[in-house]
Amino acid sequence: MRPNRFAALSLSLLTSCIFAGLASADTTEKFAADSTMAKIHERGKLVVGTSLNTLMFSSRNPMTGNVEGFEAELARMLAKRLTGSEDNIEWVSTTPENRIPLVQNKRVDLVISTMTVTDERKQVIGFAGPYYLAGQDSLVRADDHSINKTADLDTKTVCVLSGTTVERNLKPLAPNAKIVTFSDASACVEGLIDKRFDAYVDDGATLVGESMRQPGKLRVVGAPFTEEPYGIAVAKEDKTWRDWINTQLSTSIRDGQWQKMYDKELEAGLGAPQVPVIQ
Repeated sequence: MRPNRFAALSLSLLTSCIFAGLASADTTEKFAADSTMAKIHERGKLVVGTSLNTLMFSSRNPMTGNVEGFEAELARMLAKRLTGSEDNIEWVSTTPENRIPLVQNKRVDLVISTMTVTDERKQVIGFAGPYYLAGQDSLVRADDHSINKTADLDTKTVCVLSGTTVERNLKPLAPNAKIVTFSDASACVEGLIDKRFDAYVDDGATLVGESMRQPGKLRVVGAPFTEEPYGIAVAKEDKTWRDWINTQLSTSIRDGQWQKMYDKELEAGLGAPQVPVIQ
């Protein structure tokens, strides 16, 4: 009787495994053959453009070599749903100047790099999202109390990044500001500390990260003067790819995954979030 009992148990376990496997297979998403999702799935990796130098959003840990931050977590979520593993990512370093060309030339599958959705940019690329809502603000020296609002930048020397929306947004509010542009945030921060600039203006969320790199030396004014919805940039003509990403973002907001990623990467520095509405 005992062997029969073991045989029955073995058969039961085998049957359970078979049905579990079938259930798993049935829940695997199927992609249209010519879609970007199918190509990524077949390739086995997602090619992601991001800054690799923006604390809290996407920066490479010098100790581990891992890319960390809120945007990195979002990219891993997409990679896992496309390839089965969040590790299947090729990271491509971006700057504000090369983000759009990387998308247009299809060097990357997407760019997720604190990139504001604007009507001008939507003429040449597509956007999924938004996945985060920011606002432009000012970073100043901690001991400089002459700048407490955006209008105080008038007559000041201000550093901004080329390829961003900052200069256009700042001009009407501080028309007499002397604006200097660089392609790298570190140049703006170094110039600010060295007193070559009076302020560095960028998205407040990224400025908080820069202030964390220079504890006690810099402060964020805390007077945002714009609304900056961050979007995931994709090829303009690829609506299917854009819609798929939007579905994943919407799902992550509904099931709490977006909130968990926010709490892990951003909450300590930026406080409670304003949850975006996916367009």
